[in-house]
Amino acid sequence: MKKRVLAIFMLIVCMAGLAACGGKDDDTTSGNKTENAGSQEAQKDFDVSELADKLKNEGSFTDLQAMDSKIAVERLYNLDASKIEASAFYSNSNATAEDIAVVKVNDEAYADTVKKAFEDRIAEQKKSFQDYNAAEVPKLEDAVVKVSGKYAILVVSGDSAKAKEIVEGYVK
Repeated sequence: MKKRVLAIFMLIVCMAGLAACGGKDDDTTSGNKTENAGSQEAQKDFDVSELADKLKNEGSFTDLQAMDSKIAVERLYNLDASKIEASAFYSNSNATAEDIAVVKVNDEAYADTVKKAFEDRIAEQKKSFQDYNAAEVPKLEDAVVKVSGKYAILVVSGDSAKAKEIVEGYVK
């Protein structure tokens, strides 16, 4: 009799445990979907090359050329390429200050490092252009620098309002 009562008790405990785990998994899954949906609403994924091309084609630029991502990451911005998932760059031929950089990082925490690298480049360019071509300095002062989720964007153009409008179509 004691064995039978013990077996029934163990069966009840197991059933309760399975029911609790089942409910917990469902809640966790729902919670993750909500979190992900919230994150996606805050920032949806997009193709970095698509945004860079759109900025180039619809923005106000006079001197831009596509730049190899590896060269831009290492030489212009001094970033760790292993922390970058995707990137697209257009840079000037040194006659203007115009630049486009769209970077998607592996970890959101690194996006702030990319932003800092963009700000450092702007500061360096300002110093260079003050003596070389002062007419370009206002472009640098009105540069668009935006970080959202895993994305960091830099646009130096003749029409920062248009650039900002295009960028805001992609990032929140």
